[in-house]
Amino acid sequence: MNYTYLQEGDKLPAVGVLQKLLNRTGAHLVCDGIFGKRTKAAVVEFQKLRKLVPDGIVGEVTWPRLFANTNNLRIIDCIDVFDPDLLTMEAQDIKNVGGNPFIIGGMSNGVEQAIMNIVGSVTVGSIFLLRFHGHGSPGSAAISGGKYIIPGEHFSSIHTGNITRLRPIIRRLWPIFGPYGCVQFMHCQTGRGNYGRNLLSTIADELGVPVTAAKFDQYGGGLTTFRFEGPTFTAIPRGGTLEKWCGGLHNFAQMSVR
Repeated sequence: MNYTYLQEGDKLPAVGVLQKLLNRTGAHLVCDGIFGKRTKAAVVEFQKLRKLVPDGIVGEVTWPRLFANTNNLRIIDCIDVFDPDLLTMEAQDIKNVGGNPFIIGGMSNGVEQAIMNIVGSVTVGSIFLLRFHGHGSPGSAAISGGKYIIPGEHFSSIHTGNITRLRPIIRRLWPIFGPYGCVQFMHCQTGRGNYGRNLLSTIADELGVPVTAAKFDQYGGGLTTFRFEGPTFTAIPRGGTLEKWCGGLHNFAQMSVR
């Protein structure tokens, strides 16, 4: 079973979904996407009542218990394995916990191929979190380009220079997201600076869901396959705020202790 890894200090759309899940168990959190002390205390209480390790961290064991009996919370991963390290690290990490990532090898038009694979294999409205793994730079995320720069435009990455051409292709992902949908680019520096903000904002507007990327380098492997290393930038559709987006999420049905 795939999962997302969240802990105190995170500021992400996925934290807002976590807060809504905790509220259905009796917590009374303000849903703002910020994993602060009150959210950690609610996680600890949830873990204690279910005889889990009360470390206040949402990971491989706690996440499945939180989203039990809910729909539209599927997590999927798409991995650029043109760099073989990503196959032996990120892809293997996800398979080790029961996930089945989409593997994209080096190719021209790899962005479109990845999107075709995803759209053709998931149910409409079922996705909570779509994560892309690969190498990146400010305003750029490789999807089938590995770690080497190939001269010319091969549409093997999404970046500020080709986003206009790729917008209609990226838009094909729109139907897969459920009411809690969000995207994460687990690449180095993709969310950094004006280039990063512009790229993520464009994608968020096309998909109608928040899009997050790291500001600094990501080394990957182990737990960091499932979480960001350091600060992030999140673009909310139509220039909205994380707090307002999280506050507008639907409540889940109540959950008993089990």
